Amino acid sequence: MKNMLHAYSSRQHMLGENYEIYHYLDQRMHGVELHHHDFYEVYLLVSGDLDFLIEGQTYRLNPGDIVLLDTRDLHQAYIRKTDTPYERYVFWISRSYLRSLSSDKTDLLQCFEAPEKRSVVNTDFEIRQELKMLFQKLIALEDFQGEGKDLLAKAYSMEILVKIRNILADKEKLYNTILKKSVLIDSMIAHIEANLSEDLTIDRLAEEFFLSKYHLSREFKKYTGVTIHRYIILKRLIMAKEFILQNDSITDVYIKCGFGDYSNFFRAFKKEYGITPKQFYEIMTDAERAL
Repeated sequence: MKNMLHAYSSRQHMLGENYEIYHYLDQRMHGVELHHHDFYEVYLLVSGDLDFLIEGQTYRLNPGDIVLLDTRDLHQAYIRKTDTPYERYVFWISRSYLRSLSSDKTDLLQCFEAPEKRSVVNTDFEIRQELKMLFQKLIALEDFQGEGKDLLAKAYSMEILVKIRNILADKEKLYNTILKKSVLIDSMIAHIEANLSEDLTIDRLAEEFFLSKYHLSREFKKYTGVTIHRYIILKRLIMAKEFILQNDSITDVYIKCGFGDYSNFFRAFKKEYGITPKQFYEIMTDAERAL
């Protein structure tokens, strides 16, 4: 089977409605900014020297590690050695497509949204090779000219995700990724998540955690890669998108998410995503209806 490589793109939105799959190999590359997606991501590291930051926790990745990201995970890759070949598979899948692949007995969304879900899982050589083969089959469909392309895409996607479900279900697997975390930052993130509708300021957070705002700001950026203000805005926007997809009115959404007034919410949404809240709703619902 031909091993197709893709030219890396920093684009963080899907062009298709169901899934996208990429095989990247870069000889020199720097990390990307902290971001999130409106879809799920399966990331398999083949080679490279990097740390992966997810929601204030830093994972030292090893070849064969799988990263599972849901729609709320703020994440970022830190390339430690830019001259080390950086090879990985990246599989993006929309929520609606993943739901369509699930059954009454097997909910594939639980790969990403189960309460006990692990963000990073270490795999052995055999599992790694099986996943790589499945990814390559899915990539090969880009040039497939025969009948049944849509069915093969579903079959391969389903097999990848069922395999991941079984990896996660095997409690005896070794999860040996080194993790750097801070109890303080974990507590701050939990507090922010629980109070997004409130008036969250650095001064109030400093009072809540009995620390100077300068120390708090420095530690937060050290572990998350962004300022407290930036993190709060991103989390509020993620929450807003979830409310919009639940058919909440826009006038209710900006209040629920703590933006204070509609103009602030509209500007922040348009600046971050390049579309208006209404356009976002239309794009997502059109994709849902297409399935």
